Amino acid sequence: MGLITPLYDMLWYEYLVWSLLVGGFTFGWLYHHTFFYRSEEGIDNNVDNLEVGVFPVHYDNLKLEVAWTILPFFLIVYLAYISWEPLDNIWSAANAEDGYFGDECLAGEASNLYWDDSDGVYKADCYHVIGITGFQWSWEFDCYDLEEDLCAHGVVNIEGNDKPHLMLKADSAYLTVMTSTDVTHAPWFVSHGVKEDIHYGKISSQWVLADDVEDFLLICTEYCGDNHAYMIAGISVHA
Repeated sequence: MGLITPLYDMLWYEYLVWSLLVGGFTFGWLYHHTFFYRSEEGIDNNVDNLEVGVFPVHYDNLKLEVAWTILPFFLIVYLAYISWEPLDNIWSAANAEDGYFGDECLAGEASNLYWDDSDGVYKADCYHVIGITGFQWSWEFDCYDLEEDLCAHGVVNIEGNDKPHLMLKADSAYLTVMTSTDVTHAPWFVSHGVKEDIHYGKISSQWVLADDVEDFLLICTEYCGDNHAYMIAGISVHA
């Protein structure tokens, strides 16, 4: 996921801390036993008369085995719990009573996207709707009836090639209505860290939260044929 937003920053640091703790404990234990119990030439280290392929039953420790199963289970449940809020924030239903982004904006109404420190989520007064269509091997954008300041599309040169260009306004929440005209694609808004599969003849949607002024790429992350790697577009978020 993208690391530019506080929505993912908190998760990143939480997962990083737990990875260091669990990894340090596990590999520390591993290296300690590897060197402490290593064989030495000319010395019989098999003091317990262990046999290859035979588990030493007298070393069985039910408490250790239960702890080794239960503790990681609770850690996984905890990590799943703290990940739920960001996922719900990004994939919440439009126009839901307890939704984060209100209803669709009226003509001339500003979205006013903001970060709610108390709840740790993005919220907005309302949202704008835009369309994205994927096809082998490019993207087509539709701003519907939005003002040009809120949404515009054109062409941008990326590494010597003309590619589709979508321009959005900062501090705005967008609901993307997406589909494919042929095979499965997956538009990934690289800097925002969100993506969603789109299928032929079906409608998918996802929130695009334009929080910072920046330029980044939209790429396809579902293999869709020979030129899949070149199925990119430019995204610009302006003030």
